[in-house]
Amino acid sequence: MGVVLRTPQLDMELKIVRIKDLFMHEETIPAALEQLRRELLSEQVLKHPMLVDSKTLVVLDGMHRVAALQSLGCKLAAVCMVDYMNPAIKLFVWYREFDGQASFSAFAQGLKRAFPYRISAEALSKSVQLVNSRDAFAALAWKDESYVFRLDSTASIRRFYSEIGRIEVFAESMNYEVSYHTEADALEHLRDTSSAILVVPSLTKQEVIDAALQRRPFIPKTTRHVVPARPLFVNVPLVWLRQSNAEEANARMKQLLEGKHVVRQGPGAVIEGRRYEEFAYVFKDS
Repeated sequence: MGVVLRTPQLDMELKIVRIKDLFMHEETIPAALEQLRRELLSEQVLKHPMLVDSKTLVVLDGMHRVAALQSLGCKLAAVCMVDYMNPAIKLFVWYREFDGQASFSAFAQGLKRAFPYRISAEALSKSVQLVNSRDAFAALAWKDESYVFRLDSTASIRRFYSEIGRIEVFAESMNYEVSYHTEADALEHLRDTSSAILVVPSLTKQEVIDAALQRRPFIPKTTRHVVPARPLFVNVPLVWLRQSNAEEANARMKQLLEGKHVVRQGPGAVIEGRRYEEFAYVFKDS
């Protein structure tokens, strides 16, 4: 038994588990992984636990932290166990934003030549609707133009995201900078900037679980999970996570956390440069 944190919508259990028992549902981005690895080496603590489904041990948020710990010789990880099927945990997506000097019309034409997509012009609202219903696998929009991309009717959500990954690579080959934003922020940027956005479809929770348990992860930035509460700054020393004895490490973490007090912040709190949409439960020294 770990440390139980009860919140109005969700109970969470902070505990230490073996990394080899975890299942990842997304691949990692090499540059982001290396940056996190350097931060962990410098700080020698894991600040924030990874979000994990208590039933399946699928990592919902924190793939890069798991991979970075493993690369540093850690056998254990501090996680926050939740009931993924709790309706309070929401599953969203990351829209892609393309920013650069090249013509987006030329980009769309290049996609048409390079890939076997059926591309048609639609109003932005209709494009979003078609992607959300999976009648199209993606839509490219900028200014007053929007185009939907379709595959054959038998294409799976895995094929959808494989093609989305190819579009990202194609965009980078045309010297666009690719960034990731929430649906609302991306649509707001579309109104205020000269960038283009790629509208992408959401997964179901079961699709996330299935991909992880089959060890067939999706491309990076396929999912965006919003939970009603998120524990921060557990600050578990890496030296505890390099050992093999999870029971001993759990006892140490429990003693560590019971010596702290928890401060609730947000939603909307900005902590170390990140804005949290959920309540943050910050562990502080007493």
